[in-house]
Amino acid sequence: MKKIIIGLIGLFLLQTANTYSQSAKTSGNLTFSVTGCENNDGQIMVQLYRKNDEMPSSPFKKVKATIKNNKATVLIEGIPYGDYAAIIVHDENSNGMIDHSFGIPSEHLGFTNNWELTLFSGMPSFDKLRFAFSLTKTNFSINMDE
Repeated sequence: MKKIIIGLIGLFLLQTANTYSQSAKTSGNLTFSVTGCENNDGQIMVQLYRKNDEMPSSPFKKVKATIKNNKATVLIEGIPYGDYAAIIVHDENSNGMIDHSFGIPSEHLGFTNNWELTLFSGMPSFDKLRFAFSLTKTNFSINMDE
């Protein structure tokens, strides 16, 4: 009987520790599913920004992925939960930067919150692209056609 009680206490403590470790988690893996690429040339590059990062020149993280069948999945590991903004670049020449022609981006861009770049809009602010990354919200979809 004593062994059964000790075993039950042990199971309770293990379950409590597991629950605590999941609720105390402060970072996770962020995934962007990118669709609507015009072609499979080059790569998709996700530039991730925090509130005080200078956009678009100084991203917090920059991660690249291969394009297959006009789509890509970009995984950014070990990101602290919080508010971020992202610019997604179809880097057709794989040079790792947003190319411009006469001051206008010459490569296709996508943005969080479905923000759309127009001739007169200029680049968006952090607040226009802000999204919350949390334990329950880890996957984001970006359609480059929009």
